[in-house]
Amino acid sequence: MSAEIATFDCEFTLALNNRTGKYFFCKEMIESSPDLIAACLYWRFSMRQLPSRMLSRMLGRLARWEAELRSNASLVDRLVPPTRHRRPMIFTDPRECIFYQLKSCDVVLCHDMGPITHPGLYHPGVSELYQTVFDRIRAARPFMLFVSDASRTDFVARCGDDYPHLDVVHPPLRMDMRQSDELRTVDGIPERFFLTVGAIGERKNQLRAIQAFEQSGLSQQGYAYVVCGGPEPGAEPVVERGRRTQGVILPGYVGDAELRWLYKNAAGFVLPSLLEGFGLPAAEAIHHGLVPLLSRGGALQEVAGDGAIYVDPLDIGEMAAAMSALANLSNEDRKSRLERMSGSVGRFSLENATARWRKALALAAQAKRQSDMGPRPRGTAAAVQ
Repeated sequence: MSAEIATFDCEFTLALNNRTGKYFFCKEMIESSPDLIAACLYWRFSMRQLPSRMLSRMLGRLARWEAELRSNASLVDRLVPPTRHRRPMIFTDPRECIFYQLKSCDVVLCHDMGPITHPGLYHPGVSELYQTVFDRIRAARPFMLFVSDASRTDFVARCGDDYPHLDVVHPPLRMDMRQSDELRTVDGIPERFFLTVGAIGERKNQLRAIQAFEQSGLSQQGYAYVVCGGPEPGAEPVVERGRRTQGVILPGYVGDAELRWLYKNAAGFVLPSLLEGFGLPAAEAIHHGLVPLLSRGGALQEVAGDGAIYVDPLDIGEMAAAMSALANLSNEDRKSRLERMSGSVGRFSLENATARWRKALALAAQAKRQSDMGPRPRGTAAAVQ
């Protein structure tokens, strides 16, 4: 890669209030490009490292407040226009485009189109905010990256395909989850259990999964259902139903050592999500030798291939039957499924992700240099493909 490539600033406000797969993926991509990224910005503040928990909360609240104002009132943009930024910008989430005057040489990473395709799964106002953002993206035509083919397809269907770059960067399996051997037991977990990992709420569909587990009768056979993760919209009914359902255990957010222990000891993985941009926990589960039960279609099927057990996420009866089938897989069937899926998740390497990420940055930097040089002579071929 040329040493002449312009440096970027990376908008990483996402990190202030997010420690899910989005955060870890973006963190790895940023760390893979220290030669290209001059600074990380947390709601406009340039910092060498993630701010303290208290400062993160404060800046996160201010960012949400400004985003809501700019989403709901065009008067705000006229009185205090979005920030002009000299360098090309990398946006780790489309939401942060609301703060800046978006340029055609900027790079936007889109995790999913959920606020547009599934507005009911988010807090009020989120859909309106993202609609404003995607309107600005359509106008500016920046370089676009997506975490899955499913997310790219949803974007193109709503925002068109007239962009200088539309590529998929599959999130890699987390290095700390792959390399460390540290395990820490989670107390109160029986020998046989199914596992769900992800933010607890309506989007991940844990309420129907708990109902399906109860309907399956597996708790009477000694199985538990462990649902771990922090809350998001729709968490309250999940927690309430889980607490009164036999065999359901809700340990909350767990650390990496506990999570590795859960993956290592679970009998199967369950994620019948209503919406996934990628579904990193499903890939991690397969990596740890678990057969997953997943939603049919979309990003999760893209991740797992044909070795997983698929269900209609709205059909509790089908889900209950699938849980029973998962509990009763023969060793031969389990081995066959895992062999097929291991090839699928093998695509999600840090090397592959970094190569695609850096390619997009190189093309955006090239576009910036061409823009700085002014219009090209007539008849000169475009350099950005």
